[in-house]
This record gives sequence, C-alpha cells and structure tokens, in this order.
Amino acid sequence: MDVRGFRVDTVHRTVTSPDGRVVRLEPKAFDLLLYFTAHPEETLSRERLIADVWGGKFVTDDAVMVAVYALRQAFEDDSRSPKFIETIRGRGYRWIAAPAAADAPATVVVEEAPKRRVWFVAASAVLIAGCFAVLVWAVLRPPQPMPSLARTSALVRANARGVFFSERTTLHDLEEARTEFRNAIRIDERFAEPHAALAQVYVRLIELGSPSATAYEAEARREAARAMELAPQLSLSHAALATVQCVPDRDPEKSERCYRLAIELVPSLPGVHRRYSYLLGARGRFIEATEQARIAVEMEPASAGAIADLAWTHVIAGQLEEAERLYRDAAHLDPSNGGTFISLGYCLELLNKPDAAMQSYRQAMQILGVPENTIAQYDRAFASSGLAGVQAAWLETLRTRKDYPRFILALYAARAGRDSEAMDLLREATRRREPGTLWLAVHPAFASLHDQREFDALVASSFQTR
Repeated sequence: MDVRGFRVDTVHRTVTSPDGRVVRLEPKAFDLLLYFTAHPEETLSRERLIADVWGGKFVTDDAVMVAVYALRQAFEDDSRSPKFIETIRGRGYRWIAAPAAADAPATVVVEEAPKRRVWFVAASAVLIAGCFAVLVWAVLRPPQPMPSLARTSALVRANARGVFFSERTTLHDLEEARTEFRNAIRIDERFAEPHAALAQVYVRLIELGSPSATAYEAEARREAARAMELAPQLSLSHAALATVQCVPDRDPEKSERCYRLAIELVPSLPGVHRRYSYLLGARGRFIEATEQARIAVEMEPASAGAIADLAWTHVIAGQLEEAERLYRDAAHLDPSNGGTFISLGYCLELLNKPDAAMQSYRQAMQILGVPENTIAQYDRAFASSGLAGVQAAWLETLRTRKDYPRFILALYAARAGRDSEAMDLLREATRRREPGTLWLAVHPAFASLHDQREFDALVASSFQTR
C-alpha cells in the first residue's frame, strides 16, 4: 500500500519513506496504522482506539499516545501541520492521508500490445532498481525502531509514579516525583509529557522552599522549553510554560494567556485547571479560582490533591467552614498525606478551634516522621502558650536551617503574633523574590499587617517581572 510516497509493507510490518528509510513498527503501532487507514477521515476517540485496537484491555491513554507518536515518526509527520494524523482537540485523532492512486480501484485502459510490453519492461527495471536501492539503504543506514514494548511500559510506569508523588505537598514526595519523571525521560526523552510534568514539579519544589531552588529554576525553564520544542501543540507543554511564567518570571498576563491556550487545546486536563486556579487565587480573583479548582475536582472526584486545592481557594476567600469540609474529605481519601493535615490544621486555627488544629498538626508530624520527643515539646508549648506558642517554636526550629524560605518563616512569625519580625522576614523574602510572596495580598496569615504602608508596597512589588 502506498500512502503519499510512503510504502506500507503489511507482511513485514514496515514503513518505507520516499528516500528509502525503513522503519519497523511495534505490533500495536502497526495495528493502529491499519485501523486508521480502514477508517479514513473519521474522528477516532482514544476510548474507541483502546477498545478496537487494544481489544479493550486495561491500558492508559499513554499507550495510544506512544503508538501515535511512533506512526508520526515513521511517516515524518509534523503534528503542527499534519499530513497523515490530525489531532482533534479533546476528541481524538483522524487519519487524513488518502491512499495513493495505485491503491485505488484501477481504471481499465485498452492499449496496444507493444506499448504494454515496453511499459512492463520499464516498470520492472524501475522496480528492481528501487528494491536494490532500498536494500543498500537499509544496510548502510539501519532502521531506528521505536522503543520496545518493555521500555515503553517502563516509561509509562515511571510517568505514572511521578504523577502519584506529584499529587503530594511535601518536599520528600515531590523529590520522588522528580526522580520518577527523570527516569521516564532517561528511558526515552522524545516524549513531551514527562518534560512538562518535570517542569511543574521543579516549580512546586521552588514554591516549597527546596534548598536547590536556584538550580531548579534553571531546570524548570529547560524542561518547559524542551516540552514546547517536542510538542508545541500539547496542552501540558503550554501549562508547564505558564507555570514558569507565573512563578519564576512573575508575568501573570503571559501566564494567563498560556493557561487559557492550554485549556483551549484540551479542556479535560484537571492539572491544568488546578494550576490556573493558583494564579487566579494569588491575583485575588477568588470566584474564578474556585471555579477552575471545582472543574478539576469534577474531573477527578477521587483526587485528594484536587480537593485540597479547592479547599485552599475557599480559605483565601474566607469560606472556612466549606474549606474544613473539603480538607477532611481530602484527608479521608489520602490519610498518608501529611501536607493535607497541615492545611487542615491551619484552617481549624483560622476557625478558632485550637484543640482540633493541634490534633491535626500532631497527626501531620507523625505522618512526616517527626520524633515523638520533638512532638512532645510542641505539645508542651501548646499547653503553656496555645497555638501561638507552637508557631513560635516552629519558627525557632526552622530558623536554624540554612537558606530556609523567609516567606515561610514570616508565616510562622505572623501567626505567633510577632508582626515586626514578620515584616523583617517579608522584606528579605521580597528581595530574594521567593515564590511565596506571590500570595502576600491574599494570605490570611498577614491580615494583621494590612494597615501598614510598607506591607502594601511589598504587595505591589510581588508580581513585578525581572
């Protein structure tokens, strides 16, 4: 079968390009090619492809993506201006390459016998020469097949583990996510998705105050750029770029345009809606932020991370009872996530429920492996000075860590009632362009500082670009 100059060999399951390059496809990729050519110009959803090509077996959408990528490589197809496989946003794929005329029903033409003989001899010579050329090319330049199914499965597993850990909100979990996404890229660095996810993880590590924040900023930019280079029409590529534009670049206008484009490309990715809600929340657009977070929860109702993100939009909007309910739902879904219990404790603290807040903080510390004797010290601080004493104790403990984010220290200082110290720390955090300062205007911990003129100046500078 000839398709726009490419020869498809259904016996050896290869594709030969017009210049003689031979690609041997993996079995499922070739099955997908046959399915595409049997359904030209039809929009085929991933669900239908999994049902018909994979026989309904339990595979992820990544399996379809890998097979489509293999076909695009074989046919030298560009997803930006496709000639073979067109991506239909939010719906699936469509095969748009019509078979060559040689594969269409033949038209009967009556010719004179001598002309037919001449044509046959010439065609045979061309065919023999062509086969010889293909054979020589294959010897001199062996085919470059896609990764084996075993390697592809390993890539998908590493990516899935990365997604799991990236749902968490602690430095340890996000470092695990970083390791898994890097493993996926090591297996095959040609897929944009792990690059985009890794860029997001780097930014979140920066937000949580990783000691490697400076190096991670450069890595986040590099991975987002690589994702855009590999797949400029991929929603996740644009979302990764938007996250970099929001946090390290401090450019909310560019970031919002990029998030909107990512959602326009594929409206059904909950992670994109969640990160967009962060930007909207930091800008004080609480209704829009809550709506984006709610869309993500509707798409992933069992995601503890998505529910916790929705709870945070309610916290900054002052809707604390609803936030408490959502945090409890998130903790019930994932009781091993210490970050959720910390957030729940803070929500209860704002609700003036000190005993319940301390209980939640204590549970978080146990999950995170804080020694029991240390937890006992915080219990004594709570018994003598309430939650303000606990915040002060945490402040003194964290202050000893070199280069610990000044913004987070300022949070503890403000909650301990040390406003002057909080302002000193915020000045330094703003000077260092720490990502937490993006939340200055809306974070409830700094409510007592709102009447200070200098605080207003710090808020005004928080989104200044470089």
